[in-house]
Amino acid sequence: MFFSSMDLRSGYWQIEIDEADREKTAFITPEGLYEFKVMPFGLCNAPATFERMMDNLLRHFKWTMCLCYLDDIIVFSETFEDHLIRLRLVLKCLQEAGLKLNSKKCLFAAQEVKILGHLVSSNGVRPDPDKIKAVRNFPTPKNIHDIRSFLGLCSYFRRFIKGFCYLAEPLQSLLKSGVEFHWGPEEVEAFNSLKKALTSDPVLGMYDERASTEIHTDASGYGIGAVLVQIQNNVEKVIAYASRTLTKAEKNYSTTERECLAIVWATNKFRPYIFGKHFTVVTDHHSLCWLMNLKGSFRKACQMGPPTSRA
Repeated sequence: MFFSSMDLRSGYWQIEIDEADREKTAFITPEGLYEFKVMPFGLCNAPATFERMMDNLLRHFKWTMCLCYLDDIIVFSETFEDHLIRLRLVLKCLQEAGLKLNSKKCLFAAQEVKILGHLVSSNGVRPDPDKIKAVRNFPTPKNIHDIRSFLGLCSYFRRFIKGFCYLAEPLQSLLKSGVEFHWGPEEVEAFNSLKKALTSDPVLGMYDERASTEIHTDASGYGIGAVLVQIQNNVEKVIAYASRTLTKAEKNYSTTERECLAIVWATNKFRPYIFGKHFTVVTDHHSLCWLMNLKGSFRKACQMGPPTSRA
């Protein structure tokens, strides 16, 4: 595959403010009163306004040949010839809108591109090594603030970590109200396990709408987990991992109820991938095969609704 990434030069400043609204941006200086003629950085509505403009501008190309997040634009294709055609279409659209690019931040026809802290290539998606370096070099936590910072850093890439909630459980427990900070063998193991999971260069496959899709689910007394899997070219590829801890009430569920909850939660979690598409749910709990035939019993499962009804 080929990718091109483009960045608009001071994107907000390329949007003109209506003359009647310029007074709302006024600020006082020793030299007098100034007003912005273009959209300044810092306005609470600026990101939404800019994204709406870009979505409208690239509405005919988005998702099929390009993606955009604020002022970052990604053009993608499977062949070089097709890439040139798509690139010309997007560039022409930007030119007609009078938008200017920052040449120093543009990359054209590359086979790997950096997007929002991730490296994307034909091989799949992996965390940006520069971001992972912060995890690798994170010092041993000394207090609750350090724990919260470390978990926040790891959580951004939790889709790359199988069973994240299980690995992080000893550290998550320290964040509960009334729990005094302590650093023992369990916490050390959890800290090192999360570091190892992220620094081992994990790679996830790229989602293919044409490929067969499966959701593998599992549950325990502590949490539930799921894996989004696709069969691409007769090879099983992991697209994303997901997991979460159970609430106090959910921990009282029976085994079958927890396994059912895992399926319902997973189908909602992966909804953007599976909505409107045929997919297969894989579970090791055979009792769930009879779920659709239950009448008047298993109240919690009925309240959850059939898993596929939410997908």
